[in-house]
Amino acid sequence: MFSDVSVRDVKRDSSVVAWAEWSYDDCVDIAIANNPDIRRTIISILQAEQDIESAKDAYLPTVDFATSQGFTNYPKPADGRNANAYNSSYGVNASWTVWEGNARKYRLESSRLMRRQQELAGEDLVKELKLQILRAYLNIMYSHEAVAIAKQTLEVSTAQAERARKLMEAGRSSIVEVAQIESQRAQDEYNVVEAESSLASYKMTMKQLLALGIDDDFEIDRTAFPDGAVNELLPSMDATYHAAQSWLPELRSNELSKDIYANDVKVAKAGRMPNVALQGGLGTGYTSGGRSWSWQMSRGFNEYIGLSLSVPIFDGNKTRRAVAKANIAALEYDVNRDNLLDDLSQTIENLYIEARSARARYESGIARLAAMEETDRLVNRQFELGAVNPLDLLTAHNNLLSARLEQLQNKYMAILSTKTIQFYNTQQVSIP
Repeated sequence: MFSDVSVRDVKRDSSVVAWAEWSYDDCVDIAIANNPDIRRTIISILQAEQDIESAKDAYLPTVDFATSQGFTNYPKPADGRNANAYNSSYGVNASWTVWEGNARKYRLESSRLMRRQQELAGEDLVKELKLQILRAYLNIMYSHEAVAIAKQTLEVSTAQAERARKLMEAGRSSIVEVAQIESQRAQDEYNVVEAESSLASYKMTMKQLLALGIDDDFEIDRTAFPDGAVNELLPSMDATYHAAQSWLPELRSNELSKDIYANDVKVAKAGRMPNVALQGGLGTGYTSGGRSWSWQMSRGFNEYIGLSLSVPIFDGNKTRRAVAKANIAALEYDVNRDNLLDDLSQTIENLYIEARSARARYESGIARLAAMEETDRLVNRQFELGAVNPLDLLTAHNNLLSARLEQLQNKYMAILSTKTIQFYNTQQVSIP
């Protein structure tokens, strides 16, 4: 996507599409169009293109026009000579480097490689942006469901409080018991506010990633994940590692660094090579006190062409030091590569650990949640019959809420890990 950029791509897209519900891909498209770091990368790519053109221009000759105008005063002029003389010269000079150890060739190759590195830097930003949007998108989906659970829980506690008041009116419950249940209802009302606040916070995070303005608003597509999304089949860890190794921009950029370092060594060694240059020029001049200006200008016109050869013999070890430094710099490729591969292997391994752990917690939570729901149902029934006190009712109520939220969290943690692994393996994310 960065192979063909122009100045217009640097400008921010201030228009926001009025989709009813934004998909994950919609969010990614808007973020790529507006993200300031990506726009800065486009500027760097445009600058790198000018570096390529400058490297090509090094093959061109240089041509300049030079003139000098002067007056000379003779305090004691010889007989027949003017005390003041005016002289001028005019010349067009050209120079072209024929050969300089192929340094220009290697600089041009390196400038093209560095432009490609800027493209890969942009691709790496897009990769990180996609992962950040994935996390933010799933957090919003999670928060919407958490709000729904909180509101459902509030409805239950409101009904319980109403039931407790009726029991008190019938003389089967005390005002203390009613107050306890009313307190739980107030806590559940607060939980709704907290859940809605978390949702707003996650949406703000997404707005920052999309670089939206203060007046821009959006709503994501909340199509529910299918039941199998939590336990979606994962590729092997080794397959994901090798797949990611083949496409990750930072690894590919480091491979290009290897060639750039090699060119730096060649450019440094070119300092030992002869330099051949071709020069040429046209010139003429005029001096007062002699023939006319036109006569001197025509008769003084001359043409010059020459070839120069410069053979370095000893440059104070400058070339030797430059070659040594270039060879030392080339060692950085291996260090960077090892570090990048270590980071990648740790990232992949952590993703699989998180996915397996979240899946295990989710699976074990299914039975626990079912038990909590049944317990809550029975306790509510017993409370209506006056067989249990409010403390047992509130305990069952809070245990059920905690189990629901924990199960929801495990669900989305498992999905996040699964989708991230999917991205590293295929470069694609499908939601839902």
